[in-house]
Amino acid sequence: MDLGFDDVLPYLASAYRRGVLAPFIGSGMSRPACTSWLDLLVRLAGEAGVEVPEHLQRARPDDRLDTSELYRLADKAVLGLSALGAEARAEAYRRALNEGGRAAGECVVPAQTAALARCYWPLVLTTNYDDLYVVSRMRQSRAGEMSGVSRTGEPSREAKRDETDVPEVLGRSVEDCHKVVRSLESPTRPILWALQGFLGGQAARLDALVEELVLDERRRAELAGQVVAGYQQYQHAVNAQPHFRRAFAEVLSRRSLLFLGSGILEDYLINLFGEIAHHYGPGPHPHFALFSSEKRDTIDVRFLQTRLGIAPVFYGHYAELAELIGRLTDAVWERRAPAPASVARAPVAWMPDELGFSLSEGSKHPSGGARKLRLRYAPLSAPAAGGRECALVSVGRTPSDNRAIPGTQANGFLVKAQEAGLVADTAPERWRPLDAAPSCAYRFGDAPVFGVAARAARDPRQDAPPAAGADDPEDSRDLGVIADAVCATLRAVDAAGFRHVHIGPVASGKHRLWHPLHPFVQTLAGFRRFFAEHPGTGIELLELHVLSSAVWFPVVAGKVPLAQMLSSDMMKIWVDIRDASGTSEIFAVTACGPTRVGDIKALCGLPSARWSAEILPRPSKVDPSSADDLLVTPTSIVVLSPRR
Repeated sequence: MDLGFDDVLPYLASAYRRGVLAPFIGSGMSRPACTSWLDLLVRLAGEAGVEVPEHLQRARPDDRLDTSELYRLADKAVLGLSALGAEARAEAYRRALNEGGRAAGECVVPAQTAALARCYWPLVLTTNYDDLYVVSRMRQSRAGEMSGVSRTGEPSREAKRDETDVPEVLGRSVEDCHKVVRSLESPTRPILWALQGFLGGQAARLDALVEELVLDERRRAELAGQVVAGYQQYQHAVNAQPHFRRAFAEVLSRRSLLFLGSGILEDYLINLFGEIAHHYGPGPHPHFALFSSEKRDTIDVRFLQTRLGIAPVFYGHYAELAELIGRLTDAVWERRAPAPASVARAPVAWMPDELGFSLSEGSKHPSGGARKLRLRYAPLSAPAAGGRECALVSVGRTPSDNRAIPGTQANGFLVKAQEAGLVADTAPERWRPLDAAPSCAYRFGDAPVFGVAARAARDPRQDAPPAAGADDPEDSRDLGVIADAVCATLRAVDAAGFRHVHIGPVASGKHRLWHPLHPFVQTLAGFRRFFAEHPGTGIELLELHVLSSAVWFPVVAGKVPLAQMLSSDMMKIWVDIRDASGTSEIFAVTACGPTRVGDIKALCGLPSARWSAEILPRPSKVDPSSADDLLVTPTSIVVLSPRR
């Protein structure tokens, strides 16, 4: 039975929202900015001084040609180019790849690639060498939503590199394969996995890719050296790199791949799929490949379905591909404005918008009186009037006189509360502290509205608080105090007799220094601490409202171990050790309870005096310090590098 795009669209949307859908893009996604496979080989042969048979010179990209003959031509061209130096060889590839011999930065991103890049993808696989997807993502990414680049305070180069939503290009090295596998279970920077190497220099200049931290000079040369075109290169990529095959097998078994541009038709990839299916058996997720109708006679549907687990999806003409991808991104991301007629009716695709937990022992059903936590992907709602329900919002605090500073979240909520009749006015002076200065807990008059101030306590050795920028409040958020601040505010809520608490995101506004996932995890740590220290609390239900897809999507995808974080002080910490040349080695270490940088150095066997440390994200606006007493949080990455 043939499948059409309308048949699979609801499944694709659901798989995306569960975090298991990964696009796999082939050469059709790069046309017409880049040459066809045939034209590329002919041009490479010309660069290498290899004679091309006349019938291949006259052939058109859509002609049916002998694949073995093309592989032989590719092998001759690659062998001829081996006489050139690495950079000269890479330039020869770029000249052959860029349609019309265009210079770097002059290739126009095709519509189908721009449509794909309009949506946030944690992992994209590609057999292409070009920068079209990455550059389109650079132009379209919403930095403030996914990574908070609009946050106040200038992040370091390391923070920029690790906390942007512009994809990092990875190849087949051991280090890169480790990063790809880690991304399947942990929130990381998005990845473009270039399976056949990467050249760049199509839609952007190479220096622009370096400036955007897509890659650096060393990695650019490394990825260009991984370019696969000839027979011997294919054999080496598949057979001589077992770490690559294993990483690919992990992705294949844990993600549902969507092939765009016919990347699956590569012979060596079919062999790789077959090998993985033989060793591991059928995977749990179906894969899909979009083919234009003119390829129907060349596709063996039975073979793809039964042997590779790939369902072919046929559509009309190739020119329709951009619109089909646009319909997918409309279904899972923000719709185009105005919406095309094709998306007047969105596909039905259910998404978890609520997750619940109860304090329980053993395998018994939680009792009716069990403490409960509910995570909701929904705006913070006003509590019911006259009951034991209250709301907790994030506020700031003035360093000088301990006054609460209501921000966008608090002010917006107070307007809702006034409309609901919970408060008579929204005057900021009605916020009053509930604990000793510097306070963490505030209440708005006697209303069922509380504020939590996760703000740095000023160092008494400082003569004045840090200077505020043009758009920066005078106080400074501190990631390390969120858990304590949340715990203190819940104590005040409990003392006031409230039983049901609605909580908004803490320290996650526009002036944050970090990705919103980090304060979310610290808020969970505050919940754990409160219930551990106050087992007899009267609070029966906490509802934490998540507003950002940058938090909710990793949660739904299982990349945040919620139950473990709520139950235990144990945490896995990523340690990135970077040597003097910039090469990285990543470790995962396990710690329990408060852990500091010095503990991590000792665990890794590194002499403290020789290594500097930076914690990502930076806990506050204070400049990075190499001191060993810096506190590490569960979602931290500790970057260690030689002292200079």
